[in-house]
Amino acid sequence: MSQSTTLILFPQTAYVNPGNAAPYTVVGNAQPAAAYYLGNRDLQTVNLSVSNIIGNIVIQATLANPATVDNQWFDVYELNGSDNPNVSLYTNITGNFVYMRAKIVDFNQGVVNYVKLSY
Repeated sequence: MSQSTTLILFPQTAYVNPGNAAPYTVVGNAQPAAAYYLGNRDLQTVNLSVSNIIGNIVIQATLANPATVDNQWFDVYELNGSDNPNVSLYTNITGNFVYMRAKIVDFNQGVVNYVKLSY
């Protein structure tokens, strides 16, 4: 099956230093995953690009429709930005998820160019 849907999990986002603040977390918008529209479909591809980043990119999924509390989300993929500060990659994630989202944890430098979800 060719991929026909591409959604933005996280738009271009640059680190903003508000002074001597500690690293922070930014959560992207939840987007419908493959199982939301396609029933028993379980293959999603996440495509991401970061530049000079310090922080972790975490892809989360939920089985709830809609996920109304944070503990309904669970991690399905993580990129350690300290080990990969400049990277463009894709990864396939298998699971019968209803929604997916991306977040940056311990964001301390750099730019997330994009995080996209395709199925």
